[in-house]
Amino acid sequence: MSSVLRRITTASTAMLVVGLATLGLGTPAWAAPGDASARGVVVDLSAVVLGTPVISADATIGTATAPPGGGTDTDNRAVSLPGAIGMTASGTVEVSATRAAASSSASARVTDFNLAVLSVDVVGLTEATATATCPQAGATSAGTTLVGLELFGSAATPEPNGPPVVASVPVVVPGLVGASLNASLTRTETTTADGAAAVALRAALTLTGLLLGEQTTIPIGTVIAAEATCARPPAAPTAATITPDEGPQAGGQTVTIAGTGFIQGGTTVTVDGVPATGVTVAPNGTSLTAVTPAGAVGPASVVISTVNGTAPPLGYTYLAGGGVVTGLSPTSGPTSGGTTVTITGTGLTGATGVTFGGTPGTNLVVAPGGTSLTVVTPPGPAGTADVTVLLPGGNADAPDGFTYVAAAPTAGTIAPNQGPQAGGQTVTITGTGFVPGSTTVTFDGAPATNVTVNAQGTSLTAVTPPGAVGPAVVVVSTGGGASAPLDYAYLAGGGNATVTGLTPTTGPTSGGTTVTITGTGLTGATGVTFDGVPGTGFTVNPAGTTITVVTPPGLPGPVDVIVQVPGDDVVRADGFTYRIAPPVVDALTPAEGPAAGGSTVTVRGSGFLPGRTVVTICGQTIPASGVTVASGGRSLTFRTPACAAGNTTVAVRTDGGVSSGLAFRYLPRSLPVTGDALTAPLAVGALLALLGMVLVLVTRRRRPADRIG
Repeated sequence: MSSVLRRITTASTAMLVVGLATLGLGTPAWAAPGDASARGVVVDLSAVVLGTPVISADATIGTATAPPGGGTDTDNRAVSLPGAIGMTASGTVEVSATRAAASSSASARVTDFNLAVLSVDVVGLTEATATATCPQAGATSAGTTLVGLELFGSAATPEPNGPPVVASVPVVVPGLVGASLNASLTRTETTTADGAAAVALRAALTLTGLLLGEQTTIPIGTVIAAEATCARPPAAPTAATITPDEGPQAGGQTVTIAGTGFIQGGTTVTVDGVPATGVTVAPNGTSLTAVTPAGAVGPASVVISTVNGTAPPLGYTYLAGGGVVTGLSPTSGPTSGGTTVTITGTGLTGATGVTFGGTPGTNLVVAPGGTSLTVVTPPGPAGTADVTVLLPGGNADAPDGFTYVAAAPTAGTIAPNQGPQAGGQTVTITGTGFVPGSTTVTFDGAPATNVTVNAQGTSLTAVTPPGAVGPAVVVVSTGGGASAPLDYAYLAGGGNATVTGLTPTTGPTSGGTTVTITGTGLTGATGVTFDGVPGTGFTVNPAGTTITVVTPPGLPGPVDVIVQVPGDDVVRADGFTYRIAPPVVDALTPAEGPAAGGSTVTVRGSGFLPGRTVVTICGQTIPASGVTVASGGRSLTFRTPACAAGNTTVAVRTDGGVSSGLAFRYLPRSLPVTGDALTAPLAVGALLALLGMVLVLVTRRRRPADRIG
C-alpha cells in the first residue's frame, strides 16, 4: 500500500487536494464568547451516479454544548448509522463541554472507530481525541491525538496543521468505469486570541472514473472524528445604573439595570442578599429588568452576578408608605386604546407609571403637588381592567377599574365570493375589529367553522357551512356587535367537472408556460395549482370546456395539476413536468489559441449553472471545478488544454443537457529559424530560375518550324 498512501508532493495530487478543500477543510466557525462545544463523529456523505444514490449518510453522533448559565454538558454513545447507503461505521464517542467562571473548554474522544465505504475499509483508528481550552485570562489552547490510525489498511499519521495524507483504491460502482475511491486526511489545531478549535481527524472523500465516456470527479463529502471548540469567556459583568433607584419597602417594583456582560438565563440579582424575581436580560446583554423583593426601610445594596463573576454593587433605597387614588375620569374607552385618563388622589408625586390590566399606559404626566396625573390607555380586551399607579413608596390601585368597550367589527371584502352548496370552502374576509378567539362568522345564519383571525384583527379565514343554491348573507360578529353583511353565492354542485387533457405537458422550472386544460363543467373554476402552488393568468372560456393558466416556478420533475371547481371536488389533471433547459451558447472569445493550451476563453450564452457546468473541447472535458460561471449564468470562463493544431468545437453541458458547438482553432507551434530553413527559399528560387531557362530554349527551337507552313 506504500504506492497508494503518499504525502502530497506532486502537482497532480496537489490539484486533488485543492478540489477537496471545498468539502470542508476550512477553519471552523468560532463560538460566541464563553461558549464551548464538542462533537464525536460527524458524517456528511452523499454520491449519486446516473440518478442512483450509491452513498448516503448524514449524522452527528455525540454532541455537547456548554450551558449558557454555567456547568457541563456530556454525551456518551456508540456509533451507528441507521438508514445509511453504501457505508457503515462503528465505534464509541465521549464528548463534554464546560462553561465555568474562569474558562470554557470542550473535549471529544472517539475509540475503536471504523469507517467503510462501498465495502472498503477507509479509516480505522484505536483512539482520536480533541481538546480546546479558553481561559478568561491567558493563552487559549487546542490539542489532538491519534492512535492506531490506518487509511485503506496502511498506517497513516497526518501532522497537526500539516499537509493532507491522501490515498485511493479501486472500487466497483455501477455506471462509473475504472472507479476509484479517494481519501484525504487532515488534522487541525487552531488558536486565536479569542478562541480555539481542534479536529483530530477530517476525512474528505471523492469518487473518480469514466462516466458516459468522460473522466469525472464526484465529491462525496467529509467525515470528522473528535472535534472541540471554545471561545474565551467575557469579563465579569458591570453594573452602571439602576432605574428607579428607590421603591416601596413591600417590594414588587420593576427596576431596569444598565451595564455589560449580562447573560440571558444565567444572571441573578440580589437586593441586600435577597433574590429579585422576574429577571429578564436584553438580547445584547447590556440591560435587564427585575422585580424587587421586600426589604427594610433605608439604603440597600443591589448585586448582579453571572457565571463570569459579580459586578460592584449599586445603591437602592426602600421607602415607607405610598400614595392613594380616589378616582379616574373617564372610566371607559375603546378596546383600541388611546383614551386620555385623569387619575386623582394624594401622594402621587414620583409616580413611575400606570398599568391597565397589567399593561403600561403611555404619556404619563404628574401634576405638581401629586394630586393628579394623566395617562393614555393602551389597547386591551373588552371588559373591566384593574388600574394601578406605580409609586416608589408603594403601588396604589384605583377603587374602580377602567372598562374597555369593544367596537363593532367592519367587513370589507370576502374572497372567493361564491362556492359549492355543500360548503367546505375556505374564504378570506378583510375588515377591522376582528378579535382572535371571540369572532364568529355566519352564512344565512349558519355558523362557519375554523374561524382564524390574524394578529392585527384585520382579516380572518373561515370554512363555509352547507347552504341553499343562490345568494347568502355573511355577517362577522364580536363582543362589540355585528358587521354590515357581505354577499356570497352558493353554486350548484354535482360532480360534473371533468378534465380530459393538458397541453403542453412540460415547461421550464422558471415557470411562465401557458398551459391549456380541456374538459367539461369547468365554469366557475377558481384556480389551478401546480404541486400546490397557484398558477397565474387564470381564465375559463364561457362554455366551461377550456382553461388557460400560466405555470409558476417549480422544482424539476413531474407535479400534480389540480383544478379547483366550486360545487365539486378539486379535479386532477394529467401531470405537468418541470424541466431544466439545456444551456445555450452564443459566442466565445478568443476563437483561437496555441496548441500548447493555456488560453483563457470566455463563452457567452445562457443557462450556465455554477458548480454544475462542464466544457468539452478537443475531445477533452474541463470539469466543473475548472469552469467559472458568472452571476446570472450568462457567461463562463475556462483555460484551454493542449491539443493538436487544427479546428475543433467547444460545447457546454449542465444538468439540462448539452449545448450546440462553437468553433475554436488551435494554432500550430511556430518553427524555429535554422540554417536549413534560410537556405530552403534560395534553393526553390534557383530551381524556378532553371525551369524558366529551359522553357525559353524550347520556345526558340520551335519557332522556325512554326514559320514553315
